[in-house]
Amino acid sequence: MKSKVNAWVMGVVLALVTSPLKAQYFPPDVSLGRKSLRIINLHGAAGLPKGESEMFIQHRFGNFGSGAYNWYGLDQSYMRLGFDFGLSNRLTTGVSRSSMNKIADAYFKYQFKGKATDTANAENVMASWYSNISVNTQVKSSISSEPFYFSNRLRFINTLIISKNVNDRLLLAVTPSLVHVNLVDAANESNDVAVMGAYGRMKFSNRYAVTAEIQKPVFQRMPSPSGTLKDVSVPQDPYLGLGFEIFTAKHMFQLSVSNAQSMNEAFFTTNSNGPFELKNLRFGFNIVRRW
Repeated sequence: MKSKVNAWVMGVVLALVTSPLKAQYFPPDVSLGRKSLRIINLHGAAGLPKGESEMFIQHRFGNFGSGAYNWYGLDQSYMRLGFDFGLSNRLTTGVSRSSMNKIADAYFKYQFKGKATDTANAENVMASWYSNISVNTQVKSSISSEPFYFSNRLRFINTLIISKNVNDRLLLAVTPSLVHVNLVDAANESNDVAVMGAYGRMKFSNRYAVTAEIQKPVFQRMPSPSGTLKDVSVPQDPYLGLGFEIFTAKHMFQLSVSNAQSMNEAFFTTNSNGPFELKNLRFGFNIVRRW
């Protein structure tokens, strides 16, 4: 029965991905900020026009350091499937499900500077507020011991995204964030972590672009010996991803290497990913289809 359900789900996904009906293309005059909602893992400042939708499939593999026996990580993979929808020309929302930690999440993104109907020539600076709630749906014993509360499953991230088209080929952005994790090791971790990030996209033809993104926890608020709260640095290597984008008539493909396996911002931002070195790097790809 389970195999029949999985086959049905995959059939629906393939039909959506390959369907030509009302497909939105990625023409050359689309601005750098609106090529996609996501850069690699991070959200960009752009939203969807009212009534448009986007489906994405993300895959992340194991690290290269796992060796030839695991095909340098290709034997180990996680998948994330999600859908986005433009509620208005400024407000976009979406949901997704990831096989890693069985995470389900939902978000909204409000673009308060610029809007989805702006022409490419009119756009210079875009700014958005992004909020995401993630739910770890694993069995209770995989998350924490008793007493167990539903709130133990939750993580939140809020991000201010400000991007600027430096010219018609280069876009740069900053992404300061605040992550809240309900369940932490109180002795060593804070519920709230401040994060600084950035991303960039450089187009070198109408069909190809390269991308990069980084997220680094900068401080967390911890109790001092006297009982007062103080801000302390976070001893964690930054998340770093490098990507290559291919635009076709109906799809966008994003190939990447990064030091993160999770695809959810509230997780890879605050969980240690290890240094950006060959043995820790992981290959991944995104497939995007817009209607």
